[in-house]
Amino acid sequence: MNVGTLLNLAAPDYATLLRRSRPAPGPSAFAESLTAEQKKSVDRFIQGPGFSLRMGENILCSGGVGGANVQTYEAEFTADSTDEDPVVRIRGKANSGAFDYTCHIRDIDPSNASYAELAALNRWLCRTGAYQTEFSSQAGSVLPCGMDCGDISKKRDFISGIKNFIASASNSSHFPKYGPSIYAHACELLGVYQEFSQGKAPNGGKEPLATAL
Repeated sequence: MNVGTLLNLAAPDYATLLRRSRPAPGPSAFAESLTAEQKKSVDRFIQGPGFSLRMGENILCSGGVGGANVQTYEAEFTADSTDEDPVVRIRGKANSGAFDYTCHIRDIDPSNASYAELAALNRWLCRTGAYQTEFSSQAGSVLPCGMDCGDISKKRDFISGIKNFIASASNSSHFPKYGPSIYAHACELLGVYQEFSQGKAPNGGKEPLATAL
């Protein structure tokens, strides 16, 4: 069954994205505003059983994944981040233990990334306006609803994972298992992550995202 034909997806018009390039010398407006923000105390939190998530202008994203043991992550812009080369400190607690490292957003490859890295990339694309979902109920979702993220610190091929998620749905005798909008959103995410991985504009506004299958 052709999922794209079934859902009759329309391609959104995304802004052009480039993979990481050398940052231009000198300070940027982003870096200056970030430095000012980092001088302030971050005193906003989201708290729940066993976790506490920070919020603030210099926090790109933070989140938690439920289960027997709650996994948490946050990505915070570093002092040397610029518009051209955004850099984040990614840290949190996964099933395999605590993690803490620095990552260049433009170096993240959705075909070989941790869930925490993919979340940072997703939020950065949304923050810059490069990715604006057509499905408001799924806004902010890093993966399609129902897809397991696994250990959030372990690298995985999320492009293949989303492809398998969609293929499994199309071959199900109970299709659509979660509803057409979830599969449409899965196709949308697949197109965005694929084309970022290839160094292109997400979807380029040319073909239906489902053709990426």
